[in-house]
Parts: sequence; C-alpha cells; structure tokens
Amino acid sequence: MRRGWWVPVMATALLLTGCGGGSSVPVAISVSPKTVTLSPGASQTFKATVTNTSNVSVTWQVNSTPGGSAKVGTINVFGVYTAPISEPTPPTVNVTAVSQADATKSATALVTIAQPSGAGNQQAQSLPIKLGTSGGDSLDLTKSGNTITCCSGTLGSLVQRAGTFYVLSNNHVLARSNQAKPGEPVSQPGLVDSNCTPATPVANLSQFVQLPQGGTSTAPKTGTVDAAIAQIISGAVDTSGSILELGTASSTPNAPNPAPPASTTVAPAIGMGVAKAGRSSGLTCSSISSVNTIVDIDYSTSCSGGTSFTVEFGNQIVISGGSFSAAGDSGSLVVNTSTAQPVGLLYGGDSTSTVANPINTVLNDPGLADSNGNHPTIVGGAQHPILCPKPGATAPAGAQATAPLAATELARATEVAGRHAARLMANPAVAGIVVGHSQDEPGKAAVVIYVNSLPSPATFAAQLDGVRTRIVPTSTGGSGIAVPEVAVAETEVARVAAIKEQHAEQLLRENPAIFAVGVGASEDSPGEAAVILFVDQDMPYTPPIALDGARVKVRRSDRFRAWGWNERQQPRACFSSKRAQQDSY
Repeated sequence: MRRGWWVPVMATALLLTGCGGGSSVPVAISVSPKTVTLSPGASQTFKATVTNTSNVSVTWQVNSTPGGSAKVGTINVFGVYTAPISEPTPPTVNVTAVSQADATKSATALVTIAQPSGAGNQQAQSLPIKLGTSGGDSLDLTKSGNTITCCSGTLGSLVQRAGTFYVLSNNHVLARSNQAKPGEPVSQPGLVDSNCTPATPVANLSQFVQLPQGGTSTAPKTGTVDAAIAQIISGAVDTSGSILELGTASSTPNAPNPAPPASTTVAPAIGMGVAKAGRSSGLTCSSISSVNTIVDIDYSTSCSGGTSFTVEFGNQIVISGGSFSAAGDSGSLVVNTSTAQPVGLLYGGDSTSTVANPINTVLNDPGLADSNGNHPTIVGGAQHPILCPKPGATAPAGAQATAPLAATELARATEVAGRHAARLMANPAVAGIVVGHSQDEPGKAAVVIYVNSLPSPATFAAQLDGVRTRIVPTSTGGSGIAVPEVAVAETEVARVAAIKEQHAEQLLRENPAIFAVGVGASEDSPGEAAVILFVDQDMPYTPPIALDGARVKVRRSDRFRAWGWNERQQPRACFSSKRAQQDSY
C-alpha cells in the first residue's frame, strides 16, 4: 500500500551586509495595522517598525499633513490616531510614518471612517422618514419605582391598502404584544434611541394580528404571523417606500443610499441570498438555511419582562448567521439580494440564526385586511441587486464549528467503515472510503464516501450501522476541502418536506430540547435535502440520523425568542429618574 510522505523544509533568510565594496543596507519601515475601520471620533494606535538604523524615530502624518487636522483626523507622536467627529469625504485617509533617519522611506496605513453597523438606522430622521429605521409604539415602556425600561424595534417597510399608506412591522413592535389599542402613536426613532422619551410621531397603530398568549415551551399556542400595520401621518413617511441602505452606493462605506424594495414578492427557497436593513445591525446579508419550518418562539407581554408565553408558527423561514440580526431588528423586511423582492418579515432569532414570517403569509393574513376584504401590498419599485457589505462584514455561514471526535466515536466509525468497505468499493462510482467528521451533526463521525461524481439524492444510505455517511466528490482533492454548494431540486425539497410534516409535531412535543423543525440542505450529501432539528444547546438529546429515508441535520444553539437575541443592553441614567434602555425587539 502506498503511503504518503513529507519532508520538513525550513526557509532561512540571509542578511548580506556590505563587504569589499562597502555597500550599506537601506533603511526599511513598516506600519501596523495596515488597514482599519473606525467610527467617527474613535482612536487607533499605530506602530511603526524601523530597521537597519539605530534611529527608529518617525514623523506621523495624515494625508501628508504632519500631525493631521480636524478634518481628516489627528495623530500624536506616539502614533495614536483620532478620527474626525464627522465622516470625511472621501471616507478614507492615509496614516503615514516617515523615517527620521531617511525621509525618503515611509509606510502607510489605510483608515476608513464610518459609522458602526446600524448607527444610521438608529438616528432621528428628518421628515419624511425612510424605513428600515428605529421605531415603535410610543407607549412601550415600563415604570418600576424610579426606573423606566423602554424598548424599540424596526419600522420595516411601507404597504398600501385601498389607497392608504401604512408602516408594516411586528405586533410586538407596534402593538406591544397585543397590549396596545388602535390609534396609539408610533414614533421614530424608537424609545430606546430617544432616552425613553417619545420622539417624532410618524404613524398611528391601525391593526395587528393577535399573538396567542398562554402557551408554554411544552404546550405552545399556535399563531399565524407576528405583524401589525400603522397608518402613516401625512408628510411623515416617504411614500416611495424607500428603505435605508437598500439602494445604490454612497460615499459611506457599507451604507448604500436608500431605495424602495421591489414591488413584487418572491417565495423563499433553500440557499436563497437575502438581506435586511434593521435598527440594530443595519444592512446585513446571508442566506436561507431552512424553509417550511415549525418554530417555537418565546415572547413577553411587556418591555421589562412581564408574562412570558410561547407561540408556535408553521412554514417559517430560518436565515443562517449570528450577525444577520440582533435585538432591535424585529420588524425588518427581508429581501432577495439579487432582486430586492420581499421574502419575509423578521421577528426573532437566536445566537446563530434569524426567523421570519414569509411575506406573502403576512400580507394575506385576515388580521391585516380591512372590512371590505382588502389586503395590504408592498410599496416598491423595480427589481435591483442589494449592495451587500464586503466579505468580512457579512453574516457568517450557518455551519457550526467542527467539534473534535472522541476516541470512542472515532473507533466505532472506523470499525463500521472496515465492515462495509469491500461492498462499497465494489460500486464503480465509489473512489475511496475514509473516516471523518459529519457536517450534519458536528461532533459525530461519518464514513466518508468519495465518489467520482455526485449521485442522485438518497443514492447512498444516510447511515451504516448507526454511523452517518458523508458523500464527497473526488474533485475536492481531500476531506479537508469544502464541498461546493449544490442546489437542492424542488422535488427533493418536497420529498423531505412531506417526511418532516409527518414527524415535526411529535418531535417538538415529545422532546423539550427541540424548538424548531424545518427543511434545509444536507451538508453530508450535497444536493440532498434534510430535516433540520434546532436543538437547545443546554439540553441533552440524541437525534435520529434519518427519518423515513431523509437525512437529519442538527443545529444546536440557544432558543428562538422575539426579544433580546444577540442582546445588547444600554443602561443609562437620565433626568431625575433611572431609565434602562434595552434593544428588546
């Protein structure tokens, strides 16, 4: 048997100093970090490294001006750069260290001055306001002694019904989880961004779909959508339907100009790229990881806690990536990244995912229709692509970190692989067999079957004697190389969705660790759909490997909730009372 081999190679750098002719080594200089993004007014310490001279002193410049200026930022003799209070135009500056030993030698770092993600969405706007901004019911605060707690969400998008314009957002943002009465004012920005004091009223609550209360985590009540509409005050909201950051490029990095979404909607699909502009995290992009998902999600009747209750929603959208949304983004419109077509209405999440109602389900809910049966429609324009943040600023993929395999797990998988190797290798499509990690259930081993080309879904069994199988094309070159994403056919999604429907309620009600069951793409078998189980990371649970021939994919995290996911609290004293501001929606 041929075995791999390796040879350690060590590169040695040789410094050749002058000899014979007496040549000298030139002064060299470098600056770190080389690139950085700062908020207006923030500071960053730069380090200059000077070699080949005993004089290591430097002179610091900003855009060729020693010490900089108020317009482009200043830098002191210690290399501490302070960004200007306002974003410059253009929003980038050069911080340069010039060697005092040789003024012809210098090194430069690039600084981008930009508001932090979501900062622009939290600010008070001039009328008429754009949407995708901070807002909510002006009465959404709780007083306890001399403490006031207030909450806010996102005024998501503009809809029209029978010629009248409304702001669309969540029940728990505009209607205080069923506690509000029609006519209550909706303000921008929301209370959490205005020191718990009502800001400019821009709309008045009109209707909301009731959230069923009284449900528990083991016996939730069934809801339809988390949605409400508020009729706009004349002149207070841009009636083009423009949403912050949904348009063309602007002079501010990662903050495009406002624009309306597309006026037509689109159904969600596994792997579809999606975007949203929300109060807390601004413009973010990711992809749909699960459709047709039954979700148990926790609510509260008041901003400071109140009575908790759990609602079950069916046919929901789950979006991958912990940075796609955070508390305060509830009510954001989710759109397709290629066309800006509305896909869903964001209402909750956990530390790794976001959940949304399908937008067509929202718009067609009887609770948002008028007495004549008219339903709201999205106010928008032409289809257009979304200018997603550059790589590195986008939401991470939904895949979880690979957990190390226990010795017993590895030994068990190795034994099973050896038992089945001869039979599998007799298949001319199979190129090799090894033991590796399962991608559908991190921490578990898999018999990795290398194939010359990807087979049809379900060609290979999901398990061998209780050990998962993983299908990898030989074109990847090795088990450590990621398998390219493969689209899952609609027929395959329908096959697994039917299996999910047969098992979902039983899984949710008999296993308290499970809080959602959906349909997504298997990572162990590209092109194959899988039943996805969302499992409480703090509760023990041994999932099945397959259900009626469908692979089972496991995602462990904290539970979905409509408040405080990726929570950021901002307690602060103001006036004569203590007011706690919390991004609770």
